Amino acid sequence: MRTTPIHFGMIIGALCAGFAPALSQISEMPTATATAPAADGRPALGEVQYFESDKVRSSWEFSDGREWPGARGALTWSAERGRTRGGALVLAYDFEAGGNYVAAITPLPAEPPVRAVRLWLHKPAANLMIFRAVDAHGEVFQKDVRFDYRGWQQLEIGLDGWVHRWGGDGKFDEPATAFHILIESQGGNRKGELLIDEVQWVYESSAADPGTRTTLYTESEFDAADGFSPGGGAAGTRYASGLWTYRFSDEQAGCRLHYGRSALGRPQALRLTLESDGTGHEVRAIFGSHFQNFSRALGTLDNPGRVTLTVPMGDMRTWEHSGGQDDGVVRYPLRLEQIVLVRKGAQDAGELRLWKLEYLTDHDAQRPIYVVPQVEREGDAVRFRALLRSLAEEPLRGELKLVVRSLDEVIATKSEELTVPAGGTVMFDTVVSPGSHLVLEGEFEFLFAGGSSGRFSTTIAAARTAPAGTPLRPESRIGAGLYLYRFHGHPAARDWLDRMCRLAAGAGVKWTREEFHWNWIERKQGTFDFSFFDQLVDAATTHGISVYGLMCYWTEWSQPPFTDEFIEHYCNYLRAVVTRYKDRIRHWEIWNEPNIFFWPDDKERYPVLLKRAYETIKAIDPEAEVLGCSTAGIDGNFIRMVLAAEAPFDALTIHPYRHALDTTAFIRELRQTRTLVGGRDVWITEMGWPSQLLDGLTERAQAGYVARTYIAAIASGAVRSVAWYDFREDGDDPFYHEHHFGLVRGDLTPKIGYQALATVGELLAQAEPVGDLELDDELEGYLFRHPDGYVATLWSPDTTRLVRFAITPDDFELRSVIGTPAASVRGEDALTVRLERGLPVYVLSSRRPELRVLGDVLPARLTPATVHPGEVLQVSWEPVAGVVVQAPVPPHGWSDELEVSGTRAAIQVPGHAVTGMHEVLLPVTVGDRTLTLPLHVEVVPKLLRR
Repeated sequence: MRTTPIHFGMIIGALCAGFAPALSQISEMPTATATAPAADGRPALGEVQYFESDKVRSSWEFSDGREWPGARGALTWSAERGRTRGGALVLAYDFEAGGNYVAAITPLPAEPPVRAVRLWLHKPAANLMIFRAVDAHGEVFQKDVRFDYRGWQQLEIGLDGWVHRWGGDGKFDEPATAFHILIESQGGNRKGELLIDEVQWVYESSAADPGTRTTLYTESEFDAADGFSPGGGAAGTRYASGLWTYRFSDEQAGCRLHYGRSALGRPQALRLTLESDGTGHEVRAIFGSHFQNFSRALGTLDNPGRVTLTVPMGDMRTWEHSGGQDDGVVRYPLRLEQIVLVRKGAQDAGELRLWKLEYLTDHDAQRPIYVVPQVEREGDAVRFRALLRSLAEEPLRGELKLVVRSLDEVIATKSEELTVPAGGTVMFDTVVSPGSHLVLEGEFEFLFAGGSSGRFSTTIAAARTAPAGTPLRPESRIGAGLYLYRFHGHPAARDWLDRMCRLAAGAGVKWTREEFHWNWIERKQGTFDFSFFDQLVDAATTHGISVYGLMCYWTEWSQPPFTDEFIEHYCNYLRAVVTRYKDRIRHWEIWNEPNIFFWPDDKERYPVLLKRAYETIKAIDPEAEVLGCSTAGIDGNFIRMVLAAEAPFDALTIHPYRHALDTTAFIRELRQTRTLVGGRDVWITEMGWPSQLLDGLTERAQAGYVARTYIAAIASGAVRSVAWYDFREDGDDPFYHEHHFGLVRGDLTPKIGYQALATVGELLAQAEPVGDLELDDELEGYLFRHPDGYVATLWSPDTTRLVRFAITPDDFELRSVIGTPAASVRGEDALTVRLERGLPVYVLSSRRPELRVLGDVLPARLTPATVHPGEVLQVSWEPVAGVVVQAPVPPHGWSDELEVSGTRAAIQVPGHAVTGMHEVLLPVTVGDRTLTLPLHVEVVPKLLRR
């Protein structure tokens, strides 16, 4: 079928007339009045529901999330706590005894169909919010929203863009029948109340949003550094600088250009300009959206000459989709994975000249510029770079600021006046000396009239390596997903395997999870090729790293569904692998995340496969351990199903990913999970947090998560092994989260998280938990014993603090998250320690240490902790003898004109303040050292749309 090219001007006109809103924008929209009616005369907005009405209140009901037992709560009404008119719904929650969520649920009117829900919430903590809708056929759809405004916050939740769904065909069928407001146990306090008020049905989304802009920009002009690479096609197919020479054969009817980079914003259309050879072949584009792919024909090359092929992208349901959840739901960013030439005409070979690739995209009007930081080592120096990419329609003139710091101090600063062309790019770079510092962090921000890019950072760390011959220590709990198997087919595979293992062994890694890919080992039934995996196992064990084998998925000749015949074929493959490696590998994990889409069949078939796999392995090696379940998350229902089916396994494996790490709750979950499986060992074979730009952690914050993940797991006493996902980054797309879980980059340059892992490996590999530290309510800590003495770990989870401690005995050593001496000041009777938010500090002692909190050196705070643009912040601190406080330093781009009065200062938040987290810096001198105390404030849009 031919695709008729769409005129791009028509798309621009249509989209600019009414384009979809971005995720979060600021808008001064009315809250209690209806907008103009839709074209058919019906209102765009329903009447506001005030909860002083008995009828309104009676339409809502409470749920305690009983599929994850333990949550307690209630849905009541308060006559005094409404936003404007007195009454509000009160959703009380209590997760002290467990559970995941509580919910307030209401039916939706069938006519006219509701397209969005607008409401006001007052949330006392940073707990994750979930919103669900039930469609006309009873299928449930879900998305999450993160915000932490401590006052009344208005939200508009569109009944589209769903991230998860269950109970149907994956298509949202109007009219929606119910709406759910959930508050989760993740990310905040365990007990509290959520206020709900002024709920309004939205029947038609507003035609325009002042917080969003639609821009046409050039993604590539196919120059020498464009990032495209050829794949597929017959011999003679090649590509260089926009010239694509292709060859087809009977076996190769498609030629591909691989790309793998994210489009900026939320693309509404794609335009590809090329020189056609008139052969009639089809040009297709394939986009990735998390694990799901979207594919569509752009057009056919019917006539020679320059041609522009254009397709819409605003509604990706019009594209073919496959893989992952396979539900047609876009999970941004959208990544152009491939441009494909499909044989349709008669000609076997030809040549195409590619000229330009463009996107029409929606983006946040506050952030018309993207700053992509980069770093690399050059001999004894470090080079920091920043790529500035503009979506503005006019040139942006401003100042690029760079701050280079070690873990605790500023090393260098630099600023430069730059002009970024409209829709263009500028590259900045500078070289600094790392000196003796193990880690350097470079933080960039571009300031322009009336706006800021926001701050973006990157890190580089020193490497630690271990020589070949390092002994195996399978008793260690320190593992990581090295995934050495991904070098299969690499021309220098053995060299990369050894380099990876030296680097990982230097960080104390003693376990790696490796996928023994069935389709590589038994490409032809009954014929086994172990040549690559022999190298892999040898490289790991030579460097003291034990391997556990992940056994999955299927082959070209044996594929799902998981019939008895398929399981027999799987066990034959399993038998061959275990027989070959039984003297070197004693742990085998059966499948990966069979509770979600990685198992494309009836979930009840998994226990059948697990039982047969267990019998197969034990017949070959009775001492081997079979690791079972391997659930995405801690899926208690799936685990209970496997247990009820009496499928045997020696240890449970889980992948307990989550938005934030509530250590106390996590430890409780791990202990409960071990109890659930009858005291079997629990292995965390995947867990991590990514550091991609825009929506990820900073690499510095990621290092804190690395340390706290291992600390919590070991402190639980329930976990046999922990593996961070993953050791090496999977790619270099700066915006795609799957590319940035790693602790070293693709070229093996370490990030700060690598040093955090190395410190955990050095201090806790052989440690046994002793118990919790008794600290104040705003600190967390755990005590461990190891062969040489004791290690106490402590951190401040929510804020950075300067804390005074009394520590005995006095022969202790204080280390930072990366193993260097921690920032501290010793006095005659106390130790002052700077505890940066989320970054653990280690106290080492030959005897059991006792830590007593004496208080903060300087009690200081920002009020409120979350603000809307244009509001005023108050910084306040208490006077302390011997402590000198300098004037607070507002974030870059905010006014430096402070109203300071004694121990208070007022800071005006600019109306153009970028949404997200910001820091006000308070320089504090204690003794002979000045320590900077950052006070965090989050800027939240006035109307949060999702």
